[in-house]
Amino acid sequence: MAENEVLDFGHATRWRVSRRALRDPLCSLGEFVNAASVDCAAAIRNLPRALRQGPALMTLLRALEGSVLGLQETVAAFTEKRLANVVIAAARCASNASPAVVAQEAASRMLESMSDQIISRAWREQRFASPSEQVELRAALGNEFGAYQQSLAQAIESSLGGTPVRSINLPKLPVRRNPAEVAVMSLVPAKRPEAPHARH
Repeated sequence: MAENEVLDFGHATRWRVSRRALRDPLCSLGEFVNAASVDCAAAIRNLPRALRQGPALMTLLRALEGSVLGLQETVAAFTEKRLANVVIAAARCASNASPAVVAQEAASRMLESMSDQIISRAWREQRFASPSEQVELRAALGNEFGAYQQSLAQAIESSLGGTPVRSINLPKLPVRRNPAEVAVMSLVPAKRPEAPHARH
């Protein structure tokens, strides 16, 4: 199911920062994009472990040469089914079937798919739902997520080539808070250090 997939906005236990931002009526579009970028980076950092726990993406390239039923059975073995289907689509339209070319195409498509999910979710919740805001949101997400394409492509290429998928080191981005949150936090009194006990 999609909610078990790392690279899926519907994941029940991930993408929490952007979901919380989406529920905040004071959250600006820029703050929401920042939150989505934070979650996207975290998801991509978790992808290598997810890929190591399942079959290599290389099996998809082999399955493409067989029957439709065989390909469906191969995809069913993956936890990251959305990614598996994106890799299949990328392999079918890529200029050649080399892991490097397919990985770049798959990474681009995967990030675009994640952006589509987020935009659709925002629209359903009536946040940033005007045509101009939707265009602005798509452009901003594309700009933010584009920074992760190479790291994502490298992980996909390793799995397509049957080589070990290395960990992805991405810096943890700070979450920008809206002015209302900052104001509330500033009103919380700092905890005073305890006075040293007097010696008797």
